[in-house]
Amino acid sequence: MKKINILLLTAFAAVTVSQASAQGPKLPAASPAASVKQTFGLTDITIDYSSPGVKGRTIWGGLIPYDSVWRTGANAATVINFSTNVMISGTKVKAGKYALFTIPGRDMWTVIINSGYDQWGAFGYQKSMDVLRFTVKPEMTNDVKEHMAFYLDPTSDSTCNVTLRWEKVRLTFEVKASTLIMLQKGFDNMGNTYANAANYYVDNKLDLNKAEQWAKMALDMDKTSFYYNYVVAKVMQAKGDNKEALKYAEESKKLGEAANNDFYHEFKGRVEKLLAELNAAPKK
Repeated sequence: MKKINILLLTAFAAVTVSQASAQGPKLPAASPAASVKQTFGLTDITIDYSSPGVKGRTIWGGLIPYDSVWRTGANAATVINFSTNVMISGTKVKAGKYALFTIPGRDMWTVIINSGYDQWGAFGYQKSMDVLRFTVKPEMTNDVKEHMAFYLDPTSDSTCNVTLRWEKVRLTFEVKASTLIMLQKGFDNMGNTYANAANYYVDNKLDLNKAEQWAKMALDMDKTSFYYNYVVAKVMQAKGDNKEALKYAEESKKLGEAANNDFYHEFKGRVEKLLAELNAAPKK
């Protein structure tokens, strides 16, 4: 029994040593992984890539052939991620992840935004998956950038420059975002939030003064909203001010019929019911 235990311990030790030898020390990557992220306005851009080095080699027309699709880095395809919809070279690009391929040329480069981002290199590249192609003229610098790198430089709340630097090449293109439109939508949503909160307070017989405050805050943001007028009317009815409530209910119906959209059609019955109740109720 002792002999068997010794044999088992010897075998375990041999396997452990073998595994440790196989793993070995961690070595520096030839093209280390890199990532850059930048917020401009309400939009985030993230680029994940591997960074090859010059290492005394001829890069353009040598290691990286002209007129061929390049992964724009090393190892896996370089991935660019937009947190919101953006515009690049006059074309809308939806929020999401994309492969950032390029075709280096002697005088002009082609930049490719491609939906096939989860791949090794450009070996699985399919032109049919291109979202956008556009050309950029590269700049040649006097200094040599040893390891390839991306830089993200916001030039305003709505624009950001994406720059690739490697060897003596600098390549820059602009990304635009509709920051003001996104802000307006955010404010519109705030109006809906205030109106919905006021509506909830009325339906659940909570603080009517707070409900009136929120409903009128929503209305101050958009007096043309039939829904905001309807909510104010409900609040004033709940507070017993039927005369004031009727004024807002009539305005709600007028605006809703002018809009004549699905949202109003959903509420039309409720607006008319409220009007009927108010017309039948005593006025202060």
